[in-house]
Amino acid sequence: MTREDWIGDLPPAWTIVRLGALGSLGKGSGGSKEDNRDSGVPVVRYGELYTKFDRVIRDAHSFISPDDSYRYTPLPRGSLVFAGSGEDPEEIGKAALSLLASPAFVGGDSVVFTPHRAVVDSVYLTYVLDSKPLRAHKAIRSTGFTVVHISAGKLKTLPIPLPPLDEQRAIADYLDHETAQIDALVTKQDELIRLLKERRIAVRSALATRGVSADVDLSPTDLVWAPKVPAAWRVVPLTSIAKLESGHTPSRSRPEWWVDAYIPWISLNDVSALSDWEYIAETVNLISDAGIANSSARLLPVGTVVLSRDATIGRSAIMQAPMATSQHFANWVCGPALNPRYLWLLFTSAMQQYFDSLTDGSTIRTIGMGDLRAFKIPLPSPEEQERIVYRAHHATSRIDTLIAKAEEHIALAKERRAALVTAAVTGQFDVRTARKAG
Repeated sequence: MTREDWIGDLPPAWTIVRLGALGSLGKGSGGSKEDNRDSGVPVVRYGELYTKFDRVIRDAHSFISPDDSYRYTPLPRGSLVFAGSGEDPEEIGKAALSLLASPAFVGGDSVVFTPHRAVVDSVYLTYVLDSKPLRAHKAIRSTGFTVVHISAGKLKTLPIPLPPLDEQRAIADYLDHETAQIDALVTKQDELIRLLKERRIAVRSALATRGVSADVDLSPTDLVWAPKVPAAWRVVPLTSIAKLESGHTPSRSRPEWWVDAYIPWISLNDVSALSDWEYIAETVNLISDAGIANSSARLLPVGTVVLSRDATIGRSAIMQAPMATSQHFANWVCGPALNPRYLWLLFTSAMQQYFDSLTDGSTIRTIGMGDLRAFKIPLPSPEEQERIVYRAHHATSRIDTLIAKAEEHIALAKERRAALVTAAVTGQFDVRTARKAG
């Protein structure tokens, strides 16, 4: 048997071959997203490998003019394209097999691998590269902190477990079949979660804009997202009842500002944590007193409502500890007339479509400070706000439980999928025997 760190023992007919011996690697180059057109020749951007594609590229999401293609790297059909940059070492070097018809191209921060088809099956190789051992190998070969990179030179040293070609194809066929079934289950659970979240938003939105009483007189407003509210409520500028604070990022070129860091600092790395949870208690990054003192960042009090205004807009949470934020967030320090939990309820339900409308047609999704200062909200009495918050929590607790169960099913399915892929591409079982037994 042959052995390689993180891969383990392999069957006798298998070998370990460096990726560079299985084909040729070349660095991708090209212009920016500003070159994108509604139609033209296909181009694969490195970021799309994380957001648009799994293991196979069947249809393009971006196009450039044929007149600009000379500045880009060709992507032959049957080649693999790697993401050369990213934010997460565990995801760096994500690869996908291109089935795009020529001519097709890749942009910068990518690596193109053209396999020797007489030696390695491209589909099998995509499974190997997505397995846990190879993800670990890519991670330890990456460089960088905030932005992570991996070069063609590092990728070519990746150890690839290689069975005979006919067995590679059998493994690829087996995994195509098995993972498709798992993926179908995950898709169903994802759809269930989407429907449950829509229902949760609808329930919260109705309570946040109509209150807890079913029989109440309504008055028209100038709010597009809440055209009618109870007649006893006022509609007020948000800045009249809460102080708007922006965030800032201390300079990364001053490493001493990031030493002895203990202050929670909300950045884009925390956006996912703002998707469902009402409160935020911890952050991925911390900053120091020196970072606060030498920048426009401010330490904000407990109870501040934070709202993401860039990239994934409209995510919100309430600070459970004094925190600072990056410039990608707007922060509201509520006065005595406004319950932070009621404002969070508005932000995460009734105002979501309004947030989207503020960025319609924009290449870069962001809510400007002018729009933030112009926010108006319906304002019930403090007692009614408390009742709304209480009712919303209890009305959606069952939905939250169902979402959590569906997410657990998805996590277990993905774990099983990852374990199956790793076992198959490292020879822990013979897929030909497994298929006959199935």
